[in-house]
Amino acid sequence: MRQRTAADNPKPRHRLAARHAALTRFALLAALLVAAGCRNGADAPVVPDLSAADEGLRAFLTQLHAGAAGAPDSAQLRGRLAMAYDINDFQEAAIVTYAQAEALDPTEFSWPYFRALLLGKAGEHQAALAALDRARAIDDAYVPLWLWRAEWLRELKSPAEAKRAYDRAEALGGDSLAQVGRAQLLLDAGQAAEAAAILEVLNKQHPHPHQERMLGQAYHMLGRTDDARIAMARGRDAAPLGWLDPRVDKRREYIAGYSRRLRYAQELVRAGKPREALRVIEPLRKDHATDPTLVGTLAWAYNASDQTEHALEVLKTGMAANPGYHRYHRHLASVYRKRGDRKRLRHHLTKLLAANDKDAWAHQQLGLLATQEGRYDDAVAAYDLALRHG
Repeated sequence: MRQRTAADNPKPRHRLAARHAALTRFALLAALLVAAGCRNGADAPVVPDLSAADEGLRAFLTQLHAGAAGAPDSAQLRGRLAMAYDINDFQEAAIVTYAQAEALDPTEFSWPYFRALLLGKAGEHQAALAALDRARAIDDAYVPLWLWRAEWLRELKSPAEAKRAYDRAEALGGDSLAQVGRAQLLLDAGQAAEAAAILEVLNKQHPHPHQERMLGQAYHMLGRTDDARIAMARGRDAAPLGWLDPRVDKRREYIAGYSRRLRYAQELVRAGKPREALRVIEPLRKDHATDPTLVGTLAWAYNASDQTEHALEVLKTGMAANPGYHRYHRHLASVYRKRGDRKRLRHHLTKLLAANDKDAWAHQQLGLLATQEGRYDDAVAAYDLALRHG
C-alpha cells in the first residue's frame, strides 16, 4: 500500500510546521539562557497552557510549579518540573525549563541530556548535539548518549563523525546496536553488500524484525528479489529499533493524569515495548475497567506481548459493558490474526466494516486474507478499497 504523505492531508502538515516553529523559538530562548550563564532563580518557571489537561495532571503540575517558584535557586526542583513537563507532553515548556535547571546546576548530566532528546525529537539536530556535548563533558561513558549522537550526525549527513560515535558506543558495550548503525550508514552510502554481511551475522546472533527490514533493503539493492521479499515479510511488523536508556526511565515517576498514562502506554506499545506499557496501565483497571480507551490499549498491549488470552478476556469485559463500541472488533481481529484463526478474523473484519465501510485497515486485512487463500481478484479489490480510504 502507498504510504500517506503530508500532501495527502494539508492540515496536519500545517500543525506540524507550526509546532516545529514553536519548538525552534523555545530552543533559541533556552540556548540564550544557558549562553548567558544566568542565575535562573531570577527567572520565573514557565507555565504552559493546561486547559486541555485533566484535573489530576493539572493539580500535579501546579504543585510542582509552586515548589519551583518558591525555591527559585533550586536546580533540583526546576529539573523536576522540567521532567514533569517533558513526560506529560509539554515539550516547549520542558525545553526552556531544562535550560533553567542546567544554568542553576551545570554539573548535572540529566538537564542538558534530556533537553537534547527533546530537541532531537523535534528535528533540531544541531541544537540537540550542542546540548549533548555539554552532557558529554559531564559523563562521556554513557552508551545511549553516543547512540543518539551517531543517529543525529547521520541525519545531518556526517557519516564519518557518525561512524566514530558508533565506534565509541561499541567500545563502551553497545556492540550490536552500533553494528546496526554502521550497517545503516553503509546502506545510506549504497554499499549494500557490506551492509548485508553485517546484518546477516547480527540476525543469527540477535534476530530483530527491524534488522530484517534493513536486510530486505540491502537484498533489493543487490537485485536479490526473492531474498528481499522474504526478509521484508519477516520484518513486516517491525517496530523501531530502540535501546535501553536507564537515565530516561526516572522521568516516568512524573507521569500524571489518567489520559496521559494511557497515551504513554500507547507510545510504549508503538515503540515495541508492550510489557512496559502494561506496567503503566494495568493498575488503572481497578477504577476504569470498562473505559473503551483503556480496554483497547490493554488489549493492544496484551496482544503485542503474545498474551492473547488476556487480550480476549479484557475485550470480553469491554464488550459486555459497551456492546455498541465497534472498534472492539478491530482489536479482536488483531488477536485472531495473531492466532491464525481466519474464520474469526473475517467475522470481526466484517463487523468492523458494517459499522464503518471506510475503514482502510479492515480492507487491507481482507486483502491479506484473500492473498493467503489464493483469491487474487478479491485481494486486488480489497487493496483498492484500502487505498481509496487512506
